[in-house]
Amino acid sequence: MNKIKEPGVIVCEHVIDNIRPIKMIVHNHDETWEFMCGEIDHHDFIDSNVVGLNHLIKFDQSILPVKKLPVGCIAERERVDCDWEYSEIEE
Repeated sequence: MNKIKEPGVIVCEHVIDNIRPIKMIVHNHDETWEFMCGEIDHHDFIDSNVVGLNHLIKFDQSILPVKKLPVGCIAERERVDCDWEYSEIEE
């Protein structure tokens, strides 16, 4: 039986350590995903982790509507109880 491989996604240290919620999701042009707290105090990707997308959805089901975010787009929200706002990645 073939298993469907779930995509790995980059998650900032604040989200993975459950310090801050996910407030920014990026679906990069290279089809990679980033799930971030949306704050500016990151050290590039030094302290980020890679986890399975389905694991992350189990952790925070409020990101489920963004699962079909097109490549090259960003979803952001001000707070967890706010709606997602969508935009394209500026190059």
